[in-house]
Amino acid sequence: MVRNMNENNSKIILKKGVCYFAGLLLIAFGINISKTGGLGISPVSATPFAIETIWGVELGRATMGVYVVLVLIQIALLRKKFKPLQFLQLAITFAFGLFITFTSRKYCLLSWLPDPANYAVALSYTLISSVIIGVGVSFYLLPKWIPLPAEGLAVALTQMSGRKMAIHDAKNFVDISLVLFAAALSLVMQGKLVAVREGTVIVAILVGRVVGIGNKLYKEKLLNWVYGEERPNQ
Repeated sequence: MVRNMNENNSKIILKKGVCYFAGLLLIAFGINISKTGGLGISPVSATPFAIETIWGVELGRATMGVYVVLVLIQIALLRKKFKPLQFLQLAITFAFGLFITFTSRKYCLLSWLPDPANYAVALSYTLISSVIIGVGVSFYLLPKWIPLPAEGLAVALTQMSGRKMAIHDAKNFVDISLVLFAAALSLVMQGKLVAVREGTVIVAILVGRVVGIGNKLYKEKLLNWVYGEERPNQ
């Protein structure tokens, strides 16, 4: 009986891992599609994209660097309240950065994707990327595992406020801060907005909507697949 329980737990962990990393991979795909569209990129990737366009640091590596800084900010804010388990954000950052690198057009997964021929095509890239990122976010959040550093910082801000700041408000604050910083970098270093454009706003609005629709369409099926008969009451 104990053996069966261990096997079931192992299967559940494996299935959670599939959802988690498939979600991160989808988010990476979406980021690179929106990047190709040229109308701006998702809020959490705006600062890394600004760094890429200004200094030529590849987007996956730039993402790793920015996310490490976000973890350091969490440590500075939480100090002793920063738990050792939260250092796993660094491992997830490394994996996510690699996903972004290897889903870029330099590699086979998106090497076939052409530059947009006109604004309508560029806009379609942005819309498609929003859907893919939204689906990815819904998969990545389902196991409730280690968050990416942007979400981790939002949680830290909520903790620092004594739970007076709602998590969605904290997440909006982090996203807006990253977008403003990216915009400032672009304006100062390039004299124009490159990393932040109308596509950034579109992605920011649509991703949340797609997550909500996904929760209605397939969340229950995913939970049943992950847990089977062992699914906890919710």
